[in-house]
Amino acid sequence: MSISTAILVFTQEASKEATRKMLAPSKNKGVNQLVFDKLNHFVERTAAAAVSKADNLKVFYSNQLIKSNNTSFGQQLSEAIQVVFEQGFEKVICIGNDCPALDENHILAAVKKLQTVDTVIGPDNRGGVYLLGLSNKSFNPEIFENLAWQSNKMLESFIEQYANEAVLLLETLSDIHTFQELQTYSTSRYFIAFLIQLIEQSIAKIQNFYYVFIENRPTCSLSLRAPPFI
Repeated sequence: MSISTAILVFTQEASKEATRKMLAPSKNKGVNQLVFDKLNHFVERTAAAAVSKADNLKVFYSNQLIKSNNTSFGQQLSEAIQVVFEQGFEKVICIGNDCPALDENHILAAVKKLQTVDTVIGPDNRGGVYLLGLSNKSFNPEIFENLAWQSNKMLESFIEQYANEAVLLLETLSDIHTFQELQTYSTSRYFIAFLIQLIEQSIAKIQNFYYVFIENRPTCSLSLRAPPFI
């Protein structure tokens, strides 16, 4: 059976993600970057799990396809999708890293739905999407790039622009943008617990380092004696 559907794992560099969303408390960018690095690996494993359960899927990673990181989110995603289509794939399923509730079954459900329609959306609870499935014939780069990406109007803008398309929806899932949301996340508890423990341990190490550094810092005593006469 020929491979006609591709999974596109779209993630940005952890350092870049860490400046936009704060999943670590105390606004610690280093710890925040570490968390996003783990989230990137998590979504990559999810895509690999979907491929292991299907014979007609292939995975692409956006960082291997995009030539420049100086363009907008929509332009980068559009560029990556076009590269996938140029390699002969008829359908592409895009997933990101901010929805730990996403699993391989959601991806496989999207693959099945794309057999009957040209567009499948996995909506998140903010008005955005955690999964977007498209066919080559329904993809319009100019329209796609100008959707309300990274906002709570994204899903609304997509449906408005693709009003003439038959769109099927998957279940709504929750994403995460803050440490508080990470703490109260009700799905993927094992992975979430791992992230929270990672954050707490990393911050504890940093605090301990500063405590040891300050406690052992040599002090300089100031002499109050007048300088000697010459």
